[in-house]
Amino acid sequence: MSENIFRAYDIRAVFNEKIDVENVVRIGLAFGTYLGGQGLVFTGRDIRTSSRIVENAVSSGICSTGCDVTSLGLLPIPLLNFYCWKNKPKAGLMVTASHNPPEFTGLRFRHSDGTGFSKENEEIKKIYFKGNFVKSPWNKLGEFMTINTQVVISEYFRYVLERISLERKLSVILDPGNGTASIVAPQLFRKAGCKIFTINSQIDGTFPGRDSYPREETLGDLQKITRDSGADMGIAYDGDADRAVFVDNKGRIVRPEVAGVLFVRDALSKKKGKIVVNVSSSLIVQEQVEALGEEVVYERVGDVFMTEAIKKHDAVFGIEPSGHFYSNLFYPFDDGIQTSLLLAEIISNQNKSLSELVDEIPQYPMIEEAIECPDEKKFRVVKRVKEKLEKRGYKLNLMDGVRVDHKEGWTLIRPSNTQPLIRVTVEAKTESKFKEFKDEMHKLLKEEMEKS
Repeated sequence: MSENIFRAYDIRAVFNEKIDVENVVRIGLAFGTYLGGQGLVFTGRDIRTSSRIVENAVSSGICSTGCDVTSLGLLPIPLLNFYCWKNKPKAGLMVTASHNPPEFTGLRFRHSDGTGFSKENEEIKKIYFKGNFVKSPWNKLGEFMTINTQVVISEYFRYVLERISLERKLSVILDPGNGTASIVAPQLFRKAGCKIFTINSQIDGTFPGRDSYPREETLGDLQKITRDSGADMGIAYDGDADRAVFVDNKGRIVRPEVAGVLFVRDALSKKKGKIVVNVSSSLIVQEQVEALGEEVVYERVGDVFMTEAIKKHDAVFGIEPSGHFYSNLFYPFDDGIQTSLLLAEIISNQNKSLSELVDEIPQYPMIEEAIECPDEKKFRVVKRVKEKLEKRGYKLNLMDGVRVDHKEGWTLIRPSNTQPLIRVTVEAKTESKFKEFKDEMHKLLKEEMEKS
């Protein structure tokens, strides 16, 4: 198995090509060895065709080291995180490739509070390749158990609905994208008093309705139905429901940072504190937060880094432009389902539509693009672009990728942590500067990619 499937905060690869059952059992052995061969691990899985096989295989490896495993079954990752946070096992593990195409599988390690591993992944990787596994005697093997998934869902509903209450009934269109949000989000919104209509809500690990990555080019049906039906909002989830994308009543995709501003205003009205955003976030978040007298903390892209920063600063909220939202008044990890119901509450408490609330927030020209680049080349390409930018005298922020801050805006290039892509983000306060910054970055990337 190639080392590059161990990514910054998880493991992802095409099943039975770059990773197979033998590898997965070995990953379970490495994880159980990292845990010292003792303690309880909660596991869960997404709907992908390989996920049950992978969960069983990794659980076998973990139990072989002496750790116990309790499977929570098929459910969104925020519910595994929630059940870890509430019950404090030694660790958790989710079998999911999140928004990746259906042929991928993935494994994500969790702390006892439901947040993800970062530097610990390197330790597990080292154990995996060294092969010095803890192996328990035949009569001291870990026990494999299961729990009724509905118990987990019911506890989650109770917790969320005790903290979110809608003042008026909303009409909501839900698009779970055939993923695990299908078994949770419609029930939750109905229990909260919403009138809902669903599309792509039959769970199916081949994702026949649309790509499991919710973005403008895959959400045309949701936009049209939301607009034409007169619904208050539309919501799309990715494959494991840790991210959400919102559509307003006019059928427009709401930029995540704009939705984030609505969340931040609500959170800061309840508790003062810092706001964490990643380095690819729009200027509007910082401007809006500072106008409310609070501070923005910038962090690397990825839930593991965001949650570490949220806990470190006791921040009240976190925002990622990919659609991850962290409401630390509930718990420190991201949850697309809980935050989407929270947005419904925010709308229900206003005498304005979502489109009116969105239009009140100033926005600048901005784009995020994903440029295909093989995993073995993407870091080298970004490094060479960085060197060219340094020669041009730019002041660079290297927290995560290469960010150039200009007086009138900024650009960022960073190798994706989860896919063979280089992500390019550009924002400027005027259209002319936006085009200038974008053209410069495109030219540099093209030159270096042709050399590789």
